[in-house]
Amino acid sequence: MPQATSAAVRPAGFTSTDAMLALMVLIWGVNFIVLKAALTQIDPLALNALRFAVAAVAVAAVAMLSGSPHPPRSALPRLALMGFLGNTLYQFAFIEGVARTRAGNAALLMAAVPVQTAVLSHVIGHERLRARAIAGLALSTAGIAAIVLGSGKAVGFGSTVRGDLLILGATVCWTFYTIGTKPLVDRFGPITATAWTMGFGAVPIVLLSAPALVRQDWMRVTSAGWGAIAFSSLGALVVAYIIWYRGVQRLGPARTALYSNFTPIVAMLAAWVLLGETPTIWQGMGAGGIFSGLYLTRT
Repeated sequence: MPQATSAAVRPAGFTSTDAMLALMVLIWGVNFIVLKAALTQIDPLALNALRFAVAAVAVAAVAMLSGSPHPPRSALPRLALMGFLGNTLYQFAFIEGVARTRAGNAALLMAAVPVQTAVLSHVIGHERLRARAIAGLALSTAGIAAIVLGSGKAVGFGSTVRGDLLILGATVCWTFYTIGTKPLVDRFGPITATAWTMGFGAVPIVLLSAPALVRQDWMRVTSAGWGAIAFSSLGALVVAYIIWYRGVQRLGPARTALYSNFTPIVAMLAAWVLLGETPTIWQGMGAGGIFSGLYLTRT
């Protein structure tokens, strides 16, 4: 059985895993625009259920074709728990939270994921936080704040407590999911961990969203809408999740989680190119802070 990679032997500097995580960030950043377009045609719950169903089948096929190991029965309860936590609970808390709070609030709260992951990983002994890592996390979080506040998005905690709490709950779910799957990834590999946790997590999502799936008029979905479903399913869930697990295995949960803070940069650049929304000086400084934070944690 493969042993967990210790902090002492994790690669320093930028590696092929970092390059793959950069691809993951690009996929997730573009996915925001893709989903926004798809939601003009498809009910949110129906879209989420369909993309998870497609992704679960696709990643199961990848696991079978690649000869990934089949986990023993004793590991299934933990795989099921992680799937429910990181897919079912996270998705519903995030979607419902975004619907009930300001976009700026959601972006700032999601920036807590790398910090929460690093602290929890340090507490349970997966990774040891160095001074450079702490400084990198602080710079990255400050960068997110600068991007959000510099975008002009409304931020105001207090009037949207329910939505804010749901987003915060989503960040907690993702943090425990990332940490909790580390032993599974070390033991079975990224593809097996993705296939089984996504399979377990997709079942409740599809069942809870069944009424929305039935109500949706699928004949009115255009070819662009189906393309968005394909990209969001196969790209944002299958490819990106496998890369995320590979990062957790090779770099550790904290360093991998830091990459999630790059998603707003991709969204900002995409809005610049596609929508003509010129970044502000504060957003540029925020992007610099995020890149500086990554440099400190990876050198």
